[in-house]
Amino acid sequence: MKNNTTVPTTYIPLEKFHIVPITGLTPENLKYSAKKTIRDREKIPHTTKLNILAKNLGIKGGFANYEKEFEEKLKPFMAKHNLHKRVNLLEHKYRGMQLGYTQFTHQQVSERLFYSKEQMPSKLFTGHDFDFSGVLAWDMHDLYEVFAKDKYLENIFIKKLHIKLFCDDSFELDEYIEDIREYYFVGCNEGRFKELLSLDLNTKIPLTKRRVGNLPSIFDSATNNLNEASTQTAEYEEVMVSILDLIIISNMFEVGGCYNLLSNNLTELYDPSLGSEVEVYYEKNTSQDESDVYIKSAQFLQKVLNQRFQQSVKGWVQVIPYNDNLIFLSDGNGNFDFVIKNQRDKVFSHQIYGDYLKRADIPSFIEDYRFKRWEYFNYKGNRELDSHLAEQHYYANGGLTKNYPGQHVILQNYYEASGDYITESRHSNKRLHGFKKIKLSEKELMVSELVSIDELNDFLHKNHEYFATRKGDSLLPLNSECDKDLAATCTFYDVLAYISWVEKETNVPLRLLAYDEYLAVRDNEVGKNANFDKGRDMTFYTPDGRQYPGHPPYMNESDFDALTLRFPENLTNFEKNGLEFIDSNFFAEWLLEGVSIRSASLTSFNGDAHVLRASGPRDCTGKYKGVKTGFRLCYELSQ
Repeated sequence: MKNNTTVPTTYIPLEKFHIVPITGLTPENLKYSAKKTIRDREKIPHTTKLNILAKNLGIKGGFANYEKEFEEKLKPFMAKHNLHKRVNLLEHKYRGMQLGYTQFTHQQVSERLFYSKEQMPSKLFTGHDFDFSGVLAWDMHDLYEVFAKDKYLENIFIKKLHIKLFCDDSFELDEYIEDIREYYFVGCNEGRFKELLSLDLNTKIPLTKRRVGNLPSIFDSATNNLNEASTQTAEYEEVMVSILDLIIISNMFEVGGCYNLLSNNLTELYDPSLGSEVEVYYEKNTSQDESDVYIKSAQFLQKVLNQRFQQSVKGWVQVIPYNDNLIFLSDGNGNFDFVIKNQRDKVFSHQIYGDYLKRADIPSFIEDYRFKRWEYFNYKGNRELDSHLAEQHYYANGGLTKNYPGQHVILQNYYEASGDYITESRHSNKRLHGFKKIKLSEKELMVSELVSIDELNDFLHKNHEYFATRKGDSLLPLNSECDKDLAATCTFYDVLAYISWVEKETNVPLRLLAYDEYLAVRDNEVGKNANFDKGRDMTFYTPDGRQYPGHPPYMNESDFDALTLRFPENLTNFEKNGLEFIDSNFFAEWLLEGVSIRSASLTSFNGDAHVLRASGPRDCTGKYKGVKTGFRLCYELSQ
């Protein structure tokens, strides 16, 4: 399918959190950009903005000098290199399945070209006019269809034998052939099997494929005589497909780890003998042989992809630097695009929680906002490469797939480890009433009991504006217990707003327990009711007091919202390190990472071991699963 090509706006971050949108390079374009500057609280003079724009485009001497250079140097430079019409040379015009061939953004390309230790390429594959809609758009159903008449081809490509042969030293082809001769199909012609497998990757072979759009649709069957529609026969055509393409298609789910801008794999500088960065990650306890196979397999696919793309002039752009801050991209036909050093694709949103929480209600412990703001306005580097290195850092330091905390978390941890980003240290010498001092391995925490319904109601009473505009599960039906000293139930956003308010009241940097801290406080011990076989212990009631024997049936949202969810009469607690914990799998606690943990079993919101991955919605209390979710506060004592 051919798409219209539109050029996205480029954004330049300035000091004091100002952002300038750039739509073109003429002096008139820049004047317009200066007028449209998205500014923060402090004012910035118009002339200052113009001078900063000139500097960001690599021109010294301010905007007046930019106007002069534009006429005398930049315009002639563009004419010399046949740069006449600006179009989006990163957008794919002919899209296929797009499983692995994601469109690069201008920021990605900019950071690869300006913030890379690799040599500056003269050509870059962006895929802009490459045909991804042809053979490369086939899915596994298409593969099985064209291989239906040839078990040799089916076995070679579906079983990914090229990769095994080239990348796995333990793979023995003769042994494999003996196995398939015995178990797969009798009378296997070993000579033909090996001949097909040894074909040059550029070799094209004939395959029979059903013509697209030839078969009757369900609409044809509905509007025409059913018997007449069913007698229509499918038409087939012979297509010539290269071994390269068949390898790529049969490994479509792995292609994404090779199609990237991490190094030179999509440039004319690619050297397969040197290898290249591939997005393959594995846990620390993975054997060396196994990890080598993962990496070699991905690098083999990377080589195949580069070889395939090099066969076509389509999809490639010329890289034409103007100065140290401005690079043009050209398709050689008069169309051009450009990237600017340290540009951004989007405007930064200070409201990182959208409509759920105002900026003023974000407590100090939420590092997300400070980190995202730093990463947008202050950090200059190659974020795609950084994300790749962060993944490697996470797993190399013992990170597990089952508790993967999210890309933004491991990226922040990577920047902290590299010294690029410094987390604010928050401690206090105060000893707040009702908090228990607990010594962990390298710090001392003050930890509260669970925040009660009474305490939550006090917060809501004193913060009318928050209560009136909050979103998420209704709080009153979930906190309708007669005993207001019982644990409160609320959403993660309610917790943040509550902590922000208490911080202002106490002048103490409060937060939630992190997952590892919670386990340490609990000594990793589960409760007596940790077994889910005991069933639900929370009870649903209708507004008129009728009790449901189990979980309510499906109903509209407003009716379900009106149901109350109450603790059982025989609710029991247990003590660890002087703190009370509810012995129920249907009570959970919010953690620092924005996830919840079930109190009795120490399992996730979904009831499995993946606590940091299996998170429920943050605007939810757990009610739809028959779960109440509360929280307790903590802070770190100064050493």
